Amino acid sequence: MKMNKRLFHRTALAAAMGASLLATGLGTAHAQQTFKLTIASSHPTTLPWVGLMSTLFVPEVNKRVEALGKGYKIEWKEAYGGQLYKMNATLSSVGEGIADVGWVFANLESAKMPLTQYATVTPFATGDVRMLLEVANEMNEKVPALKAEWDRNNLVFLGASGVDTYHLFTKAPISTYADLSGKKISAPGAVGAWLRGSGAVAVDGSLTSYYTDIQTGVSEGTISIATGILPNKIYEVAPYVTTVDIGALYNGGMAMNKDTFAKMPPEVQKIIKDVGLEYSKALGNTLMQRYEAALKSIQTQGASQSVPVKVSPMAPGEREKWANTMPNIAADWVKANANRGPSAQIVKTYMEELRKRGAKPVRDWDKGL
Repeated sequence: MKMNKRLFHRTALAAAMGASLLATGLGTAHAQQTFKLTIASSHPTTLPWVGLMSTLFVPEVNKRVEALGKGYKIEWKEAYGGQLYKMNATLSSVGEGIADVGWVFANLESAKMPLTQYATVTPFATGDVRMLLEVANEMNEKVPALKAEWDRNNLVFLGASGVDTYHLFTKAPISTYADLSGKKISAPGAVGAWLRGSGAVAVDGSLTSYYTDIQTGVSEGTISIATGILPNKIYEVAPYVTTVDIGALYNGGMAMNKDTFAKMPPEVQKIIKDVGLEYSKALGNTLMQRYEAALKSIQTQGASQSVPVKVSPMAPGEREKWANTMPNIAADWVKANANRGPSAQIVKTYMEELRKRGAKPVRDWDKGL
């Protein structure tokens, strides 16, 4: 009888220890937990800020989650190129959970993300998109008002995106700032403000409309990016390329639905945020490489057309004239958004962070704010 009691106690003790080990995850392999996530975009993977979502973000998150050794697994449904939503619904689609992770075109969301538009009103600040994205990532983390704009829309910001520096692509040569006067120039949305003071007329459009608009005389050229002009062959109708370096532009970024993010284990949340920043850094490097290659390809591919492509810099001093003749669009923006948050401080922080990294803005947009 004593033996049976001892046996019972040993068995009970072993069972208790086993339960304890299971609870702490030391006694056996973790039961697998699978998270099913949808990642999507309005644009195709041929654009680097979308392509890297598939080639870098998804596999790197998977690799690191698996390396945790906790039995977590993510099953991704990838839906790029407007399969789930179009360009005008990037913010709401991720915020409402149509996609769990997606690229958000913040430049089209000025009503819901007014303070995030600061880079649009500070042209001629830097042509280095790598530096620009580094600053945008830091500001989205450290400036509460910017962080709140993502949060308010039920989003967790993961990593900034942007485009290479803007130049002029026109039907006739433009060498001086005065040459712009009277010209109709295509520009996307808020970028049209960069023509204020020049005497040029801004014609709203996008990369998909520029070719036809210039060909049919709706406009006489465009302010645009080399990496967008090349695949759309806009150089065929706008063979004069004037390198102005108006500046690279922060346009939004990759984000995750806040409710979905909250359901992830803390260590998986950290991986997602870490890889989001790595995506942004890789994007900056990719954009700089593609920019240089695109300018060369435009010249090469346009060399044999009826009016050969000619790439030339804007005449000395004319870039400065452009930047300094423009009305103070940053001050106007600060005033218009003063009741929405610390708009003046955001412009100051942005310009200061660029200068800290070696940028030499042509115009000090923060002066006098």
